[in-house]
Amino acid sequence: MNLSVLAEQIAHQDAIEWVGLLTGIVYVILAGYEKPLCWFFGIVSCACIAWKSFTDYRLMADVGLQTFYVVIGFIGLWNWMIAKTGEGNKPIVTMVWTRHAIVVVLAFIMSYPLSWLLIHYADARYGYVDTSLTLLSVWATILLVRKDLHNWVYWIVIDVLYTGLYWRSEGYLFALLYVLYAVISVWGWRKWAPKSPKGDFQHSM
Repeated sequence: MNLSVLAEQIAHQDAIEWVGLLTGIVYVILAGYEKPLCWFFGIVSCACIAWKSFTDYRLMADVGLQTFYVVIGFIGLWNWMIAKTGEGNKPIVTMVWTRHAIVVVLAFIMSYPLSWLLIHYADARYGYVDTSLTLLSVWATILLVRKDLHNWVYWIVIDVLYTGLYWRSEGYLFALLYVLYAVISVWGWRKWAPKSPKGDFQHSM
């Protein structure tokens, strides 16, 4: 696709997609700054993405994921607000690497039956990739709620892959959103890393 066609596609995106884009960017930036308000913008962004994924792109696993984000957004807001230290923020933690490895393997295994169901009963596109990214995104969001440093590593990889998924689904505005997410996630990692416990994998759940 050339740039002129891309520009035309972006110009015809509707208000819901623009709201999803802008609130999503604010969400990730505020998360990098450890601001509990980030969750409010995340809830709005995910609600918009869920609607468009259902009505336009038929990414059914992503619909479920974005709905999960809306629910966990309220949990994240509550968790970040009440778990403050004397310095004013919930502390950043890390987790042993073996638990990350177990979760990733389980996510790929569970993706097979779940993607089969979505393909055959929900007319889903890119079923296995969509489902794998959904499960990993759920895990990354749980890590973000806990303020685990390594949530940013997951998001960098996930956002790059979602960029390709939305591009192939002709969701060009959301593809650009995930490019920005990936860049901001690199920044988030760099911002959180100096505040994390010494040794990336010293804390367990």
